[in-house]
Amino acid sequence: MIKENSMKLFSIALLLLFCCLSACVTTTTPRPEPTSRMPFPEEEYLILPKSGKVTVTGQAFLKTRGGDVKMAAGNEILLEPVTSYSKEWYEKYALTWGRISPPDERLWKYVRKQIADGSGRFSFKNVPAGEYFISTEVTWEAPAGYQSSLQRQGGIIIKRITIGTEDVEVIVTR
Repeated sequence: MIKENSMKLFSIALLLLFCCLSACVTTTTPRPEPTSRMPFPEEEYLILPKSGKVTVTGQAFLKTRGGDVKMAAGNEILLEPVTSYSKEWYEKYALTWGRISPPDERLWKYVRKQIADGSGRFSFKNVPAGEYFISTEVTWEAPAGYQSSLQRQGGIIIKRITIGTEDVEVIVTR
């Protein structure tokens, strides 16, 4: 009887050990390597006008499936000239959510940045005429799945705009 109980306990302990160890085994699919970018076309950026007379104002936000509005409050808003380099980023990353290597550091000299206010509003002054991408990230967490785990929702939002000689107001959303 004692030997039989010992065997049962040993079997249960072995089963628990197996369950614990099997829970530690994970299978992951390796993420593909980021797509490399084209060489930075500095000549293309050097000929861009540095200053203008237009003010670009706007608001950035996303709506949840339930209809709640999530503002870009406190997030960085980027105003980037449309060039072959930024179009490549837009086509390889923004449209397809692919992975792309980080940009050349020289790019940041040509990108304007603002922080959105509490309502997701922003303003860029003295912008020269031309085409631009306005982008930001709006994310939040929502309960999802088993045991109310949190899942990140939202993402990057981008709008392409054309600036002429008059002030522009834009809404950046999906």
